[in-house]
Amino acid sequence: MLKFGSFLFTPETVEGFDIHVYRLKPETGTIGTPKEGMYNNIACFGDNQNAQKHPEWVSISKDGPALRTNKKYNFRWDILCMTNPEYREWILNFIEDAAKVASGITLSSIHFADHGFCVCPRCVELWRQSGLNWVEWRVQTVTNFIKDARERVKKWSKPFIVGLLPDPTLSRERFGIDFDQLAEYADAFLVPMFSKSYATPWYFETTARAFKKLLKKPVYINLYVYGPGDKPNEVPTVEDLLKVSVRICRTGVDGILYLAENAQRLREFQKAAVQAKELLKELEGYGGDEVLDLVHRWESLFF
Repeated sequence: MLKFGSFLFTPETVEGFDIHVYRLKPETGTIGTPKEGMYNNIACFGDNQNAQKHPEWVSISKDGPALRTNKKYNFRWDILCMTNPEYREWILNFIEDAAKVASGITLSSIHFADHGFCVCPRCVELWRQSGLNWVEWRVQTVTNFIKDARERVKKWSKPFIVGLLPDPTLSRERFGIDFDQLAEYADAFLVPMFSKSYATPWYFETTARAFKKLLKKPVYINLYVYGPGDKPNEVPTVEDLLKVSVRICRTGVDGILYLAENAQRLREFQKAAVQAKELLKELEGYGGDEVLDLVHRWESLFF
């Protein structure tokens, strides 16, 4: 049975969802307080604040650092080097502290910044000492981090969900993400498909199908509803969100989560979905009945 979840920047639960996720440490680098009764999400190496405080921690390439200002890569946040022992130990301790309290842990930004990263002297020396080729060393580095993180989470017997990036083809070469190796440690995977427009749902459906075929653990897809600082005309329409949800549902994935700034934004989406009677009728027969059933259950929350 498909599970549905909330994915919020605030430690709030929203009625009508099966899974509740709190962004305890997003890529901005801000840090909240671990929240009981929710999954806590931690962005590991995406960290704007630490990149500003410790520029020497930033991952580097021959085409410049992993910063938002690097136009050759167009990063959405600043990214730290994975092999910095001081930061690596700190984030593992932070993960464990959250696992003591939370219902489960989800990690994001668990990988190298992109192809070409990281060529700091420490990474180059570790690569040479490994005897592996460049791609295999990066895979080993990411996998070992996830292995260590899992040990910290499982010490407290909590579920462990690993976040990926929405590239089903080149994640290994670009980010050091080997799906099969990470499946040995993850209880499930979460794939963000964040967009401020889902006007062409075919692309998202196709990507979801690819991940469902490739991944050997349950697959959850994360959709974008309303982020911090957004304006109403900058976010996906309810029509587009419902259409893309139905089309992703029929791919056989195991769940869909919805990202929003806070509980109020997500409740507004729920109410608008319930009120979209003509659209819900149109979507009958698409093969996404579990989404339609969810929206019908939401009716009791408002009427």
